[in-house]
Amino acid sequence: MTREFPSLNVLINNAGIMRKISLHERAADLTGIIREVETNSNGPIRMVNQFLLHLQKQKSPAIVNVTSGLAFVPFPISPIYSATKAGLHSFTQALRIQMKNTNVKVFELAPPGTETPLFRGDFDEADLGGARGMDVAKLARLAIRALEKHVLEIRPGLRNILKLLSRVAPAFALNMLAKSSAASLDRMRAAAKA
Repeated sequence: MTREFPSLNVLINNAGIMRKISLHERAADLTGIIREVETNSNGPIRMVNQFLLHLQKQKSPAIVNVTSGLAFVPFPISPIYSATKAGLHSFTQALRIQMKNTNVKVFELAPPGTETPLFRGDFDEADLGGARGMDVAKLARLAIRALEKHVLEIRPGLRNILKLLSRVAPAFALNMLAKSSAASLDRMRAAAKA
C-alpha cells in the first residue's frame, strides 16, 4: 500500500460492527462475536502496526481512531461493540502518549449514533428508545473542523455529557442507556428462556 501511495500521511480507522447480542444464550454466536472483536479492536491495532513506521516519516502525519460514545458507557444490548470501542479508546490514549515526542498526531473521534447502516442495521426504534442519529454530513463537518483545530478527543453532540456522566455518575449513565433498551432486553431474555 505504501508503495502505491508513498505520501500517505493519514490513517483513519473507521471499521465497526455493532450487533444486538443476548448474553443469556449459552449458544451465543461465537463466530459473530469473534468477527466483531476482530473488526472493532484488532483491525485498528493491526492497521496502526502496519502503517506507523511509514507515518513517522511523513509530513504532518495523523492517526484517527473512530470509537463511540459507547466507549464511555456501555449499551446493554450491544455488549461486544461497547467493550471493543472502550478498548480502542484505551489503546488510542496509550498510543497518543507513546507518540508524544514524534510528529504523529493521534486523534479519537467518538461520534454519537449516526444515521448509517450500522446505526439502523440490527436495531429497531424500540432498541434505540426512539433516538435519531446525527446526519453523516454534519458529523463529517464537525470532525474535520475539530481535526483542523488539533482537538485530540473529538466528541460531537452529547458525547461530552456522556463521558462526564461516566466519570461522575456512572451508574446513572448506564441506567439511562439500559432504560432506553429495556423492552429489547426483556424480549432477548424471554427468547433465551424459550
